[in-house]
Amino acid sequence: MRIGKFASKFKVTRDTVRHYLDLGLLNPQKKGGQYFFGEEDLADMEMILGFKGLGFSLAEILKLMSCKRLTGVNSEEYRTLYLSLLQEKKNSIDKEVQRYLEMRAKIKGIIDLSSNRAKKGGKTLGFPIAALSILACPLCQGRLNISDGKIKANMILKACIHCACGYSALIEDGIYMDPKSVRKRTLPDGRKWPTRKEFLALVSPQYINMRYKAVDTVIEMMQEEMDNPGYILALDPCVCLFLMHYIKYLPADATYILNEVDPEKVGAAKKEIESNYDHDNFAFFCCDIDRLPIARKTLDIVIDYFMTKRHAREKDSFVIAEVLPLLREQGLVVGAYPHFKGSSKKAFSLPANLRKYYDLEELQAMYGELAVEEKEGIDLGAVLVDNPYEPELLDKEVHFHVLAGRVAAVSAQKPVQLVKEALA
Repeated sequence: MRIGKFASKFKVTRDTVRHYLDLGLLNPQKKGGQYFFGEEDLADMEMILGFKGLGFSLAEILKLMSCKRLTGVNSEEYRTLYLSLLQEKKNSIDKEVQRYLEMRAKIKGIIDLSSNRAKKGGKTLGFPIAALSILACPLCQGRLNISDGKIKANMILKACIHCACGYSALIEDGIYMDPKSVRKRTLPDGRKWPTRKEFLALVSPQYINMRYKAVDTVIEMMQEEMDNPGYILALDPCVCLFLMHYIKYLPADATYILNEVDPEKVGAAKKEIESNYDHDNFAFFCCDIDRLPIARKTLDIVIDYFMTKRHAREKDSFVIAEVLPLLREQGLVVGAYPHFKGSSKKAFSLPANLRKYYDLEELQAMYGELAVEEKEGIDLGAVLVDNPYEPELLDKEVHFHVLAGRVAAVSAQKPVQLVKEALA
């Protein structure tokens, strides 16, 4: 039998047979440069494949085949070698089985813990009564009146809100909602906002790693610049994506404010927080940023987690200028900003109203106009953007910069309206 038929009989490739020949596992007769496989070779191949099925390495099989050819399969030497190798293999398997059993027990414990928590349904969060002190009418900064409230565990789950100037809102399912702001969130081209699963399926690990690096850097700056913040406003297009990384550092007494105009997205974020996190102090808003009902000079930190671009596209204004009046004196602004290096021609493919927001020098100048003193700035490097949900950046090399700044003393600030006009 020639090599082709031999390989076919055992459903292996010719290269596999040749490899076994080179190692000495097979020892057929050779005539005129051709191998001829007889009954003995068939028996050897059956034995080799049997040993492989037991998990023996080719080196171990070669020892057995050599011993067999020297002393025969019924010899004491062969039986001793075979049994010793079997015992070694059994011991190795026993260790692997034990390792997998321990791993299985850990996995089961995690599954049970997660399942039990999901079955409990988590807790119910509402608008914290303690946070009522920071509320003010977004139109006149007047006092807001609350009526028809439903309260549970010091949290408002439902209420009607109104101001003497005519402004009105409501708290529904623990979420503060401005009827004039509420709307469905879509991408600029009208497509549905992607889920995290859809985002992960289309975006490279390199791009995700860069965004994670930005999160990590923002958190470091927050911890370095302010020890015990009271109220933190997160401007996050994904509502709670930044929070998922920051929550383990979030001070127990701090109130974290989340905002998004799409009630479905806010509700989903609220449900996720209720089910998975122990922190209780959250304020959920469904409002336009320029209609946030927060009193001036009450916030300690504002996080601009890639919100500048989206706000500029929708409102044609710098988002920090909108929320600056809400920050107390010496309050902290921390932001993550994608930008093009220098005067890159790539920026000219952007809509004209967005270009300055991708120019780091212009961004820093805008901060200066707002009397926000930059305390720290870190350039994180560049990444090729392959995010199809950011078509204006697709296939472009974009740098990421994180900066932290503090609001200057009142005497150094310009009137907010004048600053907005200057930045327009």
